[in-house]
Amino acid sequence: MDIAKATAVLQDLATGTDPITGETLSPNSRYNNPDVIRALFVCIQYIKNPRKPKGEGKMSIDERQANNLDRGLPKNAGLPWTDDLRRKLASDFGAGYSFADLANKFERTKGAIVSELTKQGLISDKY
Repeated sequence: MDIAKATAVLQDLATGTDPITGETLSPNSRYNNPDVIRALFVCIQYIKNPRKPKGEGKMSIDERQANNLDRGLPKNAGLPWTDDLRRKLASDFGAGYSFADLANKFERTKGAIVSELTKQGLISDKY
């Protein structure tokens, strides 16, 4: 069973529907207990929007880079641009580097390069 199917089962139970038969659950069903219904909705919400518990702070830059590589993304995907990197990107773009070359050089996605160049006003959003 995948997470989507499991979530659908929880949703059915939380709304008073038997996930197997599709019939309305009996008013005496354990799943019609208010605490059970609340617990099911809390679980559904968490599945749809997981949050890190307090105390599990942000990952370091090195951890984020390693995580990106593990996920098959460029090393710096999603990381913030420093002023120095912004200047270097603008300079390299002005020197004629292609979007693909810039993406490789800065270890970011082509979309991130286009987005940053657009923010800097160096290209239009239609590039």
